Amino acid sequence: MAKPKSICIFGDSVSWGAWDLEKGGWVNRLWFHVAKRDGDNYVEIYNCSVSGGTTDTILERFENEAKVREADALMFQTGGNDASYEHASGNYLVTPDKFKKNLEEIIKRAKKITNNIIFMDLRNCDESKTMPVSWIDIYYTNENIKKYSDIMKEICDKNNVLFLYIGLLNNEDFDDGLHPNAIGHEKIFIQVRNFLEKYKWI
Repeated sequence: MAKPKSICIFGDSVSWGAWDLEKGGWVNRLWFHVAKRDGDNYVEIYNCSVSGGTTDTILERFENEAKVREADALMFQTGGNDASYEHASGNYLVTPDKFKKNLEEIIKRAKKITNNIIFMDLRNCDESKTMPVSWIDIYYTNENIKKYSDIMKEICDKNNVLFLYIGLLNNEDFDDGLHPNAIGHEKIFIQVRNFLEKYKWI
C-alpha cells in the first residue's frame, strides 16, 4: 500500500490542541515532524478537529472535509466527550449503543474514501478536576472513558481497522484535568509518531 499523501485527523479539543501552549497540540507536533519532508516522503497533515466534538459531530462533517483535502488516510481521536454525562450519572452525551452505531457508520463511510484508517483513544482524566469540569456541568470519569475506549477497540477489531492505544497519562500531564498540557501532548505525539512509522504512514 502506498504511503499516504494527505492525512486528515478528526477529533475533539484534545486533538485540536487544547491546552498545549508550547506547540499547539499533538497534531501540530506531528505536522512539525513531517513539515520539511519532500519527494516521496512528503505528506500533508490536516487537523480537522473541533472543540466539543463527538462521534455525532464527526459523522456530520468528516466525509466532505476529507474529500476537499483529497485525504488518502483518516485518523479519529474520539470517545471522551461521548463518554461524559450531563447533570446526572448515565445521562451520556452519546449513549454506549449510539456510540457503537456511530463508530460502525464512520468506518463504513471512511472505507469508501480510503482503507488507511486509524482510531485512537484517550484513556483517562484527573477526576479530582472533572466531576464536573470547572466550565460546565458535565462529568468525566475514568471508568466511562475506559468503557468507551474498550467499545472502540472492539469495533475496530471487528472491522479490521487499526486501533492505537494511547495508555494512561499522569495527573500532572493534564492542564485542567481533562485536556493535556504540553508534556501530555508530547507523550501522545511520540506514541502517534511511532505508530505511524510502524505502519509506514510517515
